[in-house]
Parts: sequence; C-alpha cells; structure tokens
Amino acid sequence: MKTTFWALVALCACAACADDDGNRASGRVAVPSDIRIERVGAASVRVSWQDNSTDEKGFDIWVRDAADATNRWIAGSVEADQTRYTISQGLEDGASYFFGVQGKGTSEAGDSRVVYEFFTLTPSSELPVVEIDGQPTATATCIAVTYRIDNAPSDARYGLCWSADGLPTTEDAMQYGPALPEDGGAVLQVIPNALLEYGREYTVRAFLTSGGATCYSSETKASLGEEPPAVTFDWTKLSHESLPAEIGLYETTGKLNGRNFHAWYAVADLSKGTVEFRVSVPEGAATIEEQSAAFGGDCYVMINGGYFYNGRHTGISVVDGETAGTIPAVRGSLRTSDTEEYDTMYNVTRGLFGVDASGTPGVCWAGTDARGAARYFDRPLPSVKGEARYDVVSAENPAPDIAWMPKYALSAGPVLLKDGKCPFDFTETPKGADYYLSNYEIMPYDIFGVGVSPDRTAVGSTADGRIVLFVCDGRIESSRGATLTELAAIMKGLGCTDAVNFDGGGSTGMVIDGKHLNDTTAEASRAVVSTAGFFKKR
Repeated sequence: MKTTFWALVALCACAACADDDGNRASGRVAVPSDIRIERVGAASVRVSWQDNSTDEKGFDIWVRDAADATNRWIAGSVEADQTRYTISQGLEDGASYFFGVQGKGTSEAGDSRVVYEFFTLTPSSELPVVEIDGQPTATATCIAVTYRIDNAPSDARYGLCWSADGLPTTEDAMQYGPALPEDGGAVLQVIPNALLEYGREYTVRAFLTSGGATCYSSETKASLGEEPPAVTFDWTKLSHESLPAEIGLYETTGKLNGRNFHAWYAVADLSKGTVEFRVSVPEGAATIEEQSAAFGGDCYVMINGGYFYNGRHTGISVVDGETAGTIPAVRGSLRTSDTEEYDTMYNVTRGLFGVDASGTPGVCWAGTDARGAARYFDRPLPSVKGEARYDVVSAENPAPDIAWMPKYALSAGPVLLKDGKCPFDFTETPKGADYYLSNYEIMPYDIFGVGVSPDRTAVGSTADGRIVLFVCDGRIESSRGATLTELAAIMKGLGCTDAVNFDGGGSTGMVIDGKHLNDTTAEASRAVVSTAGFFKKR
C-alpha cells in the first residue's frame, strides 16, 4: 500500500537582517555567521551557522515573526561548538520569520548580538510532492527505496538522504537519484553499504530541490542485514627459491560450500623496499608466461589482469603514472535475444585496484567523464539493470571524486571488498532472473550470478598495506571455482579489507618462473592484454 507524505522545504534564504555588522564588539563573544535555514517538516526548520568564537558557552536560537516584530522568542539552545538546531514547534506553514543565532558569553565575555536570516515556509500545497512508495528493501549489501515524484519542475534534482542520528536533510549523507522512468512510474534508488554501517538503523527520506526550494517526503527506517562472514581454509606455505622473503606463497585444497576447491595466493610486504606492485599492458596480447619472461627475471609473480575485447584492454589502466583507456557505457544484457536490455546502455563505474608512488594500495570505483578523463570514487554509481540509469560520471557524480594519483592501476570488477564490506549480493529486483539489486557495475551473466563459479583471479590489500594476488581453478572436477560472493568472503578470510575481481575463466593464471601454478589442461594458457604482479623494485 502506497503511503503519501507531506512535501516540504523551501530553501529561500534571503539577505540577512542588519541586526549586526558581523564584527566582534569589545568584551563580547564573536557573532555567528553564514546562517542557513532549511525546512525539514511541514512547520519545522533546521538552523545552521558558522561558529566564529572559541570562548562561547553555547548558542541561543531566536525566532521573530516577520509580520509582528514584537513577537520574538528563544526557540532553543545548544552547547558550545554545536552549529545546528531544529525548530519543530511554534511555526506555521506558509508564514515568514526571521531566524537568529546568538553566541552566549562566559564570565570573561558577554553575549554576542543576534544575527538573523529571513525565511518563508512556502505553503506545502505549492510545492512538488515527493512520496515514498511502500517499505524499503534492506539486504546485507544495500538499502533500496522506491519513491514517486509529482509535478517536478524541469530543473529539479532529487534523490535520497539518510542519517542514523535524527531526521535527515541534504546536509547529511545523500545521493542524487537516477533518471525518472519514462512511464512516469516510481523511482528505485539504492544506497550501497559502502555508505552505511552494520548494526545501525537509518532514517531515510526522499528529497527534491528546485529553484532554491527543497521538498522532502516523510521518513522511513531501515538497517543493513547481517554482514556475511569470511571464508577461511587451511593454507600450506610453499617454498620457492626464486621468491624473496618479502613474498609468501600459499596453496589450499579442500571444500568450498561442499564443492572441490583448489587455490593459491601470493602476499607481499611492499614496505621493505625490495618488492613493488606493477601493472603491464603490452602492445599486443600475449600469454602470462610470455609477459613475465619479457621482464628478464625482474618479475617474481604475475597474474592475469582486466577484461579485454578484440585484443584490447576494456577499462582504465595506469602504467608508471600514465593513464589509458576508458570505462564505457555497457549494455544491460549481452544476450541478443534480450532485445530491450541489449539495446539499453548504462553508465557505470568499475572496480579498480592500484598503488600510488609510495606503493600504498587502494581500491575504488573508476569511471570516465564526458571529456574522457578518469574519475575515482569511494562509492559506486548505483546503476540497477532494468530500474535505475544515471548520467555519465562527473567530478560530482555519483559523489565528489577522490584525489588519487595511482602509479600503477587496473580496472576490472566488480569491487569485492571496500573497507571490509562486500558491496553486492545476488538479491533480485521484482523483474526476476538476471536483474540484481546490487550489481551496480552491470557485470554480465557469465561473471555475476548465484550459480556462476568459474576459475577466478583477484587482487586485494590488507589493513597494514600488504597486497594479495589470488587465483583458483574452476570448471574441472578437482576444483569447481567460486561465485563472486564466495570470492569476496575468501579474500576477506585472507585478511583483505579491499579487493577487486579480475578477469577469470580461461584467462585465469598465476605464473612464477615462467610456469603456471593453476591448472591449464581444461584450456591452454590464453593470451591476455593486461597483467599485474610483484616485481623487483627499481
């Protein structure tokens, strides 16, 4: 059943009333400045300000009726260093007020003057309507909210905001939403767990901003589901004469959820200064053995890298500080029989692993803006096949990009772990099979899915900066591979806090001294266009 809520918020802060010139009078607390008013309810507002003092004992928040200057009162008070307060009583929808803030003095300093800002609570009946449709869907990886927008102006921006500490506004955590459905239906928007914490309940509201006014839905509440556990194995350390002490090599054979499993990982401590992580993208496709041999003994361990098509790397690569490639828009389906989704393109971000000039590893979501420049983000563009399509990434979409300058990096995807959390699972949308709620990177059916468990390659990093290279066999009797959720749990069990899936299947390989550790009987060593590995530090 659809629940309709009041629509709110006119953010129409006008010129400040000249009650104060902004200067500190002798013996007084410095006057607050940058007074901002935001409507957060039918007849409630949030007042925020800049604290310019170090010696106040608190702040009083004043209200003065614009129609009656004698009608003036203190709406509330906060302690020192607090810079916002919500007024939820004494206001009328459609009325105008002056909202003021006054710094309260100590014994050494007197009260500041009151500085006011004018604000009108535009009648709710004149605002666009934003309403949440039903209850949110909450999984271990995301919170999904469906909402409707009526009478949206052409310049409207809308989305979700959320908080674990009271009623949220756009000054709290927020994310703009996808394109409005062409049929005028409800918007489905997902909040990834990269932006949430386990064990906390969040209050979520939809919002719409247009022409200086912001409207809000009423609130709904949701929490992430239980965090998936790590998967651990009994690993045997292998000795290899060609590897320095900074690199450890391990192997396991056992069972993964009842299936035969065979895997290897190499872990390197780059802080010793003798080993470094590098990415290689040769001019033409070559086997991992050939690419490793091309470094004349400087390559200790090499794994296959990113995806490729027609002999070219598909995605972004950074080699010795030089960035190449793009993250293109992708089809919703690679099956030509799926006509609608085959012809639908989605802008996406893709998982990228890299190191900076100091060797410090990092994982992010990478995208390409309209000018072809690489952008890096701490959250994914939350595209949802069949439901949510977003504009091309920019310096502000899906969020302000992060200032990162990798020396070596490679995109593939999806991100397996970010800050210890796997950002996806296989929860489907109401559209059913192959329509996943948290497949933000729009990975195709041969990579992403509950029953998809081929050979896998992954790279990750631990909290103390060590880098892990991982491969497992798949599609053979002795090892049936891993799903992506299993792979994320395995990388977490290896101590990784951040990890990215690389190309798998027949491309999977880990080579030491020119020889594969993993099985190649099912498919001969395939030529690949990118690799990553541990090298002798130059």
